[in-house]
Amino acid sequence: MARSTSDARVTMAVVAHIAGVDVSTVSRALKDDPRIPNVTRRRIRKIVSETGYAVNQNARRLRTGRSDQILVILNNISATFFPEVVEGIEDISSDRGVGVLVGSTRGSVAREEAMGRQLLTGVVDGLILLNGRVPSVLRNMPNHDRCIVAVSRSVAEGAIPLISIDHGKAMDVAVQHVLSLGHRCIAHIAGPQESPTFRARADSYKRNMISAGLEPWVKVAERFDIDTGFLAMKSLLASGGAAPGSRPTAVICASDEIAFGAMRAARQKGLGIPADIAFVGFDGLAIGAVSEPPLTTIRIPRRQMGWAGAEMLLDNIATQTKGELYRELPFELVVRESCGAAVMPALPD
Repeated sequence: MARSTSDARVTMAVVAHIAGVDVSTVSRALKDDPRIPNVTRRRIRKIVSETGYAVNQNARRLRTGRSDQILVILNNISATFFPEVVEGIEDISSDRGVGVLVGSTRGSVAREEAMGRQLLTGVVDGLILLNGRVPSVLRNMPNHDRCIVAVSRSVAEGAIPLISIDHGKAMDVAVQHVLSLGHRCIAHIAGPQESPTFRARADSYKRNMISAGLEPWVKVAERFDIDTGFLAMKSLLASGGAAPGSRPTAVICASDEIAFGAMRAARQKGLGIPADIAFVGFDGLAIGAVSEPPLTTIRIPRRQMGWAGAEMLLDNIATQTKGELYRELPFELVVRESCGAAVMPALPD
């Protein structure tokens, strides 16, 4: 029975009595401890809602030694790849009563180190890395791999759990699709090669081209944004391929943003898309569906990456153990007009 607002303050012991469990079970259920069955957690949360019980957050933090906050570290908060990932992280964390902080390193090691110290000092309970690096101040921290999860980009330092797609297989699909359309002079505008993600995509592109008996043609971009894609494409068109004055008939770009810039450079040169040159992107940004022409791309499940990363991190924090080392999510080739392939018509209503 729900208690009226005039009743004495509801305690955790009261909630435990109504639920028929002990106080420690209520405490664990309210922290979404995976050791407590889902049906029990739901029953306890229903009782909490009905009775008006309010968790004393300050007391809980003193008792558990946890801040109930996690920190997401990324390179550039303005990059269009990250928002959906962060939203997915927030979805799961909010459901579990955990706050999410977001820190952008902007390529600064000093900023990265300052963020890492927030885990050392207990400001946050764990980190989700979208930048592919563990701050060096944490590398000697005991069991740091139990409170850090990498999303999308793997981390070279230590056995940090990872949520990602198979970037090599995704590029396999992209290259084989372009080959199936009859293209033989296919270039790749690669992302920064210090990133294992972009390196895996570039390596796969080269492997597929060599396997098809074709010469790889790679232009490495310093970043993965629109302006860099524009400049990389201008340079690629100016340099020519194996034969003087040659140009690619198709370009596979390491990100959708690179592709948008590259298509602009091609149009500036008077090239038709896809009549003269075809394009494929990577990431599956929503804006690709309304670009001109709509962009063929590899769609990455960014929000699902965020969900999975938050679930893995919060479970590891709750159990003080390290569960899965790697969870692979599916990707999808989205075929649109930019590559010149026939697009399936919409089904009639």
